[in-house]
Amino acid sequence: LALVVALTALAALLVALRTAEEVDAPAAARVLARRQSGNPFAGAPMYVNPSYGVSLRSSIATAEGGVRQALEAMMDEPSAYWLDVKTKIEGEGTGTMEGILADAAARSRPQLVTFIVYDLPNRDCHAKASNGEICCTYLPNGRCD
Repeated sequence: LALVVALTALAALLVALRTAEEVDAPAAARVLARRQSGNPFAGAPMYVNPSYGVSLRSSIATAEGGVRQALEAMMDEPSAYWLDVKTKIEGEGTGTMEGILADAAARSRPQLVTFIVYDLPNRDCHAKASNGEICCTYLPNGRCD
């Protein structure tokens, strides 16, 4: 169910982006360029999550030299948000999928958000560290089938 909610929210954001872009001429040109290039994300503004910046600031505070410069340069770079536990799906703020989608959609030009969905049912169940929280069928030993 959580995966369905996540995918539905992502689809709604993509529809909002497409609708917003097709209203003005420069945006319509970007849509046409995407269709011609075959890359549906070409020219789309990518979301920079403020919560990632908070994480970086703590590392920047203790870093020096080139490492510090590299971390500072990363502050304004988009990055994917990992959905590795169910608690990161629902809620407000930029520490949840719903909060991130709301924040991205509220920008003057809605932004494309990248999620890494790592909590899929019955995915990679042989690797104990990455078998997710959702399981469709359990083995007698309690592991996911």
